[in-house]
Amino acid sequence: MAEIYKAVFTCPELDEREVWYVSSKKHAELMMRRHISTPRTKKKAMRYEHATYSLSVTPVFESTGDASYDPRP
Repeated sequence: MAEIYKAVFTCPELDEREVWYVSSKKHAELMMRRHISTPRTKKKAMRYEHATYSLSVTPVFESTGDASYDPRP
């Protein structure tokens, strides 16, 4: 089974909470950067300049390394 993570972005000052299911912690950080940036300039949006926000990433499914492959004919 593949590794799946639950990423929760919260900004209590703006009363925001977003939940994403991603394949890696790096992808969770990418989603957060896309969420807080402006579409055209990719800079941080003005509403997030002085706001406090956080991202928590927790595993949902972890890989055991077994792909159920049987090499016997």
